[in-house]
Amino acid sequence: MTAPRQDVSARRDGYVAGRDLHLHVAGQQLSLYPEERFAAPLTYDRERPIFVQYLNPEIRSCYGRPPTARLTETDLSQALHATRLAVLATDEELILPASYLFEVPSLSVFLTRIRSLVVRGVFHYSSHIADLDSYVEHKAVEYRRDARNPYELTPHRSLTDGLVWRPRYAQNTATDIGQSWGTALQPAGELATTLASIAGRWPPRAGDVETHLHDVPERLDGQAFISRFVRATVPVTLGAEERARIDMFLSREYLASYLRDLDAAIVADFDFGDFSCGIRQMRTSLADRVLSARSFDLGLRWLGIHDFVHHSARWPDLLSLRSTPEFGTVATATQHPVLRARLREAVIRGRKRIRFQNATTIQQALTVVAVVANKLDVTLNQTDPDRRAR
Repeated sequence: MTAPRQDVSARRDGYVAGRDLHLHVAGQQLSLYPEERFAAPLTYDRERPIFVQYLNPEIRSCYGRPPTARLTETDLSQALHATRLAVLATDEELILPASYLFEVPSLSVFLTRIRSLVVRGVFHYSSHIADLDSYVEHKAVEYRRDARNPYELTPHRSLTDGLVWRPRYAQNTATDIGQSWGTALQPAGELATTLASIAGRWPPRAGDVETHLHDVPERLDGQAFISRFVRATVPVTLGAEERARIDMFLSREYLASYLRDLDAAIVADFDFGDFSCGIRQMRTSLADRVLSARSFDLGLRWLGIHDFVHHSARWPDLLSLRSTPEFGTVATATQHPVLRARLREAVIRGRKRIRFQNATTIQQALTVVAVVANKLDVTLNQTDPDRRAR
């Protein structure tokens, strides 16, 4: 007799221990609470939604993907791999910007593949305008000089069928990027060397190069703050390195705007591309919002559930798995080097109680996660006498 399947909705349906875990390991305090900072901080808050950045055309172009090409089957496979990890990385929703509905080729195919998540309310789309017609009218102005304006067509209501609208509270992304642009051009700023490089080829008739570049937000005149529109305001052809630096800066500021406004995190550091645009490497306050897909996958392989998660599990299976407090504990451990070492030890200790090598069903996956989470707690207690006393 087949064990009954647990169908879990996207809403909060159980206490997740990983979110509230407070650990002391080998005398070093590791906290999951955002307000606490230590020498080796870990701020993995499973109450944060996951922003789906890996489908964004501008971000993908920073990693060598053509921004206007339709998603190939390989692209879709990678996006679904990323989505499975994103589902497991949070107890909350996954968020698409409303712009994806128009700017991401083949998005309808992707939404069909994740239909089970959409109908359960796991996927939201976000914009500062609720009405889709008004949103399209606003965005069409931003892309008015674009030869391939994606907002010229009448919006199809089927695009948002089942997707939950989530409001943005910031003015818009272009405004946020514009506020950072001037700072980046300062002598100690991120684009200072790019400015100096461009200045070497600047035509005298174009005026002062520094003033011209500082005025780019005004020169855009309401257009979207994206690379090809920025390049159109500059009277010289950008070199490959100059273009790459500007592209990466714009995409990183775009990401930062959404992460702050939605209080969201991202899953990045995939085998097929990083897709974080350097947020973690910049050591900003948002660095702890970047969760490592490689570390997640490594943990899943240790547990023997990697193939199940990525090849066999249905979307409801993943929702069932992530809803358990044990999985929250294990997922948290994958994202910090100290806890990851303890997780490896717990997996080794737990193998004696597991009669299969690789899970092939949701019940087996739940079993191995529960066993390892219990061993992880024992391992942590053994390394911390104060925690045992508590």
